[in-house]
Amino acid sequence: MAALVLASWLKFHSGLFPEGVSVSWRVILAGATVSIPWWWALFALTGCYRPHWDRSWTDELALVFKPVTTGFLALGVLAFLVNPGPSVGRWIIVIYYGLMLTLVFLARTASRLVQRTLSAKGLLVRRAIIVGVGSKARSLQKYLDVNPALGYRTVGFIVPPHHNVPAVPEEMVLGGVDDLDGILSGERVDELLVTIASNFHQDILSLMLPAARRSVRVKVLPDLFDVVAGHVHNTQILGQPLMELLPERLSFLGKTLKTLFDVAISVLVVVLGLPVWLALAVAIRIDSRGPVFYRQERVGRGGHTFRIFKFRSMVRDAEKISGPVWADRDDPRVTRVGRFMRRTRLDEIPQFLNVLKGEMSVVGPRPERPEFVAELVQTYPFYPKRLTVKPGITGWAQVKLEYDTSIEDVGEKLKFDFFYIENQSLFLDVEILIRTVLVVLTGAGAH
Repeated sequence: MAALVLASWLKFHSGLFPEGVSVSWRVILAGATVSIPWWWALFALTGCYRPHWDRSWTDELALVFKPVTTGFLALGVLAFLVNPGPSVGRWIIVIYYGLMLTLVFLARTASRLVQRTLSAKGLLVRRAIIVGVGSKARSLQKYLDVNPALGYRTVGFIVPPHHNVPAVPEEMVLGGVDDLDGILSGERVDELLVTIASNFHQDILSLMLPAARRSVRVKVLPDLFDVVAGHVHNTQILGQPLMELLPERLSFLGKTLKTLFDVAISVLVVVLGLPVWLALAVAIRIDSRGPVFYRQERVGRGGHTFRIFKFRSMVRDAEKISGPVWADRDDPRVTRVGRFMRRTRLDEIPQFLNVLKGEMSVVGPRPERPEFVAELVQTYPFYPKRLTVKPGITGWAQVKLEYDTSIEDVGEKLKFDFFYIENQSLFLDVEILIRTVLVVLTGAGAH
């Protein structure tokens, strides 16, 4: 209502537009009131009224964008059908659209902050039972405990039929799967969080019936295979239903926008960041002998190799004796300036030249060295999926986790990389870029 009232004032009463048909405030307020069921219906149909305190702000923006844009396209068509001739009055739809996006997003952001605040104080919670007693279950409990704003409170744990060595507090174990019906009848539970491997189909299905009887939602924590397999898309060949794995996630328009985004960001960094480049180059030369830049072979999309540009952060010829090795938390080969650059990720700046060459993207999985890729493929046979997209300067794994120091670290990062591959969008790229800027400014998440 506020968006339409403000748009009407700007168009008809502010004096910013040429004199035209004047609309009374009575008509404006009546129109704003009538618009309520229209937007209620669109927001309801697109799932906007579900609890949203655990969504990111980019998810909120995407969620608002779809129904608002759809609603205004319909309004635009109606306006043309009613009056097909040229009319300056249609400016009100443009103004209304911009204000609607802004005000609804701000209102939902405020609502989300209130919900998260209430959750952090224990006033708005989802009581959850974790199915599993292994390390994954314990890690999930710890994560929920240190993030109270997510709104989860762990009631206890259920022992699955195929369980690992218990890693959870004994006093929090409520019983086995066979006891679940009785446990749910005696405890107020909103969700079951399942941490057992998804290939134990019968075990997971055995949870569904008691949960359904009590209106308890079931969520399965994906294992690495689930993340690799990704979302399943339905397709068909002459009426024969099939499930398609590994399809192209981005449309032609999405790919075009991502390319334009990459070029625009890279040009800005290269041109506006030139003073930083020069300052770092001087600092590197003063701190240690050797070249300013370091070039190294990496594996890109489709397994093709290319040479990556970086500011040199180690002593000259650091791998002449040791050969290719994983970086260490306190690697003695790293120089003083190099340690600072790694902490703030400034050593990656020259890779914007790789982006302009088309070898990399601004956002994507980090490219690995051929020697490490050969090792990783042996350990993680599904690793090649990571090579189906262009590698990036920064990525979802980089803003969430620290530098890789072992092949096990890479396994953890694969989950984040595959999540990015499955959920690519311009919104997600912008969020990752903003998080990267925060890492550069604070040094958070890096060694």
